[in-house]
Order: sequence, then structure tokens, then C-alpha cells
Amino acid sequence: MTADALPTGPMLLEQLIYQVRGVQAARLITDPQGQIDEIHVVGTPQRNPKQIVRDIESILYVRGGVRLDHRKISLVQVAERETTTGRRLQLLEVTTAAGEAGTQVEVRLALQERRFEGSACDSGEVASRSMLAAAATIEALNRAIGARGSFRLERLQRQPLGELDTFLTHLSFVLEGSFEALLGVSVVREDEATAAARAVLDAANRRVERLLSDPNSQG
Repeated sequence: MTADALPTGPMLLEQLIYQVRGVQAARLITDPQGQIDEIHVVGTPQRNPKQIVRDIESILYVRGGVRLDHRKISLVQVAERETTTGRRLQLLEVTTAAGEAGTQVEVRLALQERRFEGSACDSGEVASRSMLAAAATIEALNRAIGARGSFRLERLQRQPLGELDTFLTHLSFVLEGSFEALLGVSVVREDEATAAARAVLDAANRRVERLLSDPNSQG
């Protein structure tokens, strides 16, 4: 076998890379002969970059049967945003069910011990799971903030960003007749509905933190 030839599909090898601790996103590029040309990885800064690259080499060789030159691995480390206020909504679950009424997507969010749910159904219309997930996330967000205003989904777009596959989202936050534009992004990993929900949360959470931290805002 040629050193970089793929004994299995690129998507399966990407899934192996995701198992390496510290890897947030990965994209494997092959040449016309089906050999690995480049691997682009987004990682967290908590681990030594050389160790992440060595672990990727090891798992591809041991589990995937591919011996790889480490120079083909491009790694960028991005800090995960942290919040000290405890007022950032977390995505718990995205579920999809098909019934007589059509496809329904449900989203569950958490704020500390509180839970908020939203759902969206295509009702016979043609709607992607990603759009339904985004709409369900908007509903859950609006339940979380109550009378403090409302979020509205303006646009959801799947967009390549360099070697990454992403969802970009544009929301409006409406309060007393004023509109605020909010933008978010999420890397598409295993599930597009989950990525769409995360993109909506990425756009909204900074505004949610300010709302919930303001003692004068309406509950």
C-alpha cells in the first residue's frame, strides 16, 4: 500500500481524528489518486500542538492503517470562549422525529439548572433539518429571555470557510421597535441540525448574557 493511500473513506478517517483530545474540527483533502494531500485541524489551546499532531498520526496509523507525514497536518488552535457569569445558554439536545404531520425538530437549551425547549415542524412544506433546528432554537431562546425582547431568524446559510464547512446565521434582536443585527458561526461536524442550532446560539448568547445581567431588564 502506498504510504498515504486510503484503506477506508476520508469521512471515516476524519471521524478518527475527532477522537483525538483537543480536536474541534477536521477536514481531510485528497489528491486525484485518492491519497492524503492535506489535513486541516482546529484544536483547543489546552494541549501542546505537537502532541495533538502526534496523536493524529498515531490514530490514523493504528486505527486507519495510514502512515502519514506530520508535515501534511495543518493545525490552528482557537481558544474556547468562557463565561464567568453563568448566564450563557448551553445546547443540550437536538432531536428529530418524523410523523404524519411532517418532520419535527426539537431543541433543548440549559441555563444553569433551568431548561428551555423549542420545536419546529415542516408541516408538509419542504424544509431542511438545519432550518427546522434553527427555528426551534429561536423558539427556545425566546422562552429563555421572556419579556426582555425577542430573537428572529433572518438567514441561515451553509458556507465553506477555507477548508472548513460552516453554518453562518444572521439574527435580529427586537426590543421596543429597535432592531439589533447578530451574527454567528458554527463548524459542521457530524450533524448539520446540531451545527445550525449552535450557529444560532453563537449569534444570540452574547446578547443573552447582557440581558440576563441587567437588573433593570424585564423578567
